[in-house]
Amino acid sequence: MKIELLTQDDPLYILPFFEEFFQYYASEFQILQVSSSRAMGKRPRFQLLRELTYLYGPLGMAKVAAEILSSRVLGLIPRGRDAGTFHTLAQLCRAYRVPYHIIGSPNDKEFLQEARERQADLIVSVACPYILKEQLLNLPPRGCINIHHAPLPRYRGMMPTFWQMYHGEKQVGLTVHYMAAKVDQGAALLQEQLEIKPGESLHHLIGRSKRHGAHCMARVLKQIEVGTQQTMTLSQCEGSYFTFPSTNEIREFHQRGLRAI
Repeated sequence: MKIELLTQDDPLYILPFFEEFFQYYASEFQILQVSSSRAMGKRPRFQLLRELTYLYGPLGMAKVAAEILSSRVLGLIPRGRDAGTFHTLAQLCRAYRVPYHIIGSPNDKEFLQEARERQADLIVSVACPYILKEQLLNLPPRGCINIHHAPLPRYRGMMPTFWQMYHGEKQVGLTVHYMAAKVDQGAALLQEQLEIKPGESLHHLIGRSKRHGAHCMARVLKQIEVGTQQTMTLSQCEGSYFTFPSTNEIREFHQRGLRAI
């Protein structure tokens, strides 16, 4: 089955998904291309920096910034697929000989035309920071699917792992679902939960759940390939939607003894 992956350029929280997926499943699917948009899409950089600094704290943000800088530098070094650990998605794709491209919005006419020419059977979104429009959603014959790290329809929107910790959940959910015109409202293909370890930080939990999500995504892809997938209609009356947390909500997160990093 020919698949194309849409994601964002994030070496900290997105790369673990792709490391796991490529290591175990790259040979099972024909990956036509990985297309990566700027992290957090159109969100203003200064605003994002201010929000993340408040979330992680000055020392935590310094650690995150150092990790990102180190990843960018080490990601320039060629590595083979047996390296095990990679520093950027571009470096990982080079090792596996998968085309990797930085793009703007996947809804742009140029990208749509190129995607049409590649003729993927299925498009997979892994934290793509853009809402896909119907023209793209209707392009692949087997549709578009997305992985969302929450028990949809609850915790739709941004930063679902943060919000589940904030609300005292003992587990974080995961949903692989078909994509529809409305965000996170397509029929579900798989739902699972992952236990939150005592004292686990948001930083660690996101990375761990991304790796777990790679195996869940592969399971769904295999089902779609042979036509055994089963869908579940999600009840929208029980849904909830969240955006980036406010400074007061981040303060409460820390006051409850929860750690971002």
